[in-house]
Amino acid sequence: MLSIRTRVMSLVVLASYLLGGCSLFANRTEMIQVSSEPSDAQVLSNGKPVGQTPVSFEADRGEALLIEVKKQGYETQTRVGSKKLSQVGLLDVIGGVFFLVPLLGLLSSGAWAHDPQQYGLTLEPVK
Repeated sequence: MLSIRTRVMSLVVLASYLLGGCSLFANRTEMIQVSSEPSDAQVLSNGKPVGQTPVSFEADRGEALLIEVKKQGYETQTRVGSKKLSQVGLLDVIGGVFFLVPLLGLLSSGAWAHDPQQYGLTLEPVK
């Protein structure tokens, strides 16, 4: 009969392999929201049109994010987003401290989140 210690260790090892690299299975996209004052301005994400403000669109978590907001008669506003470790990515790091397998999840875009996920811009009239 297996001791309690052996059972616990077996369970921990099994769980680490089953849950290892959770970010590999996480959503690879997330919703980004952009609003402006005045509204009805064109929004471009990484040079591609995504709609008129206010707008929500999906962005790949693994890509850098460049937001441009344009409206005739107003100065173009540009914002560069950064990435941070997502909650699932953080779990991969914690699991990787004990077992190396979960660290593989950090190679996936699911391990990251855009920061910020909401942009509010005030457009200035052209002078």
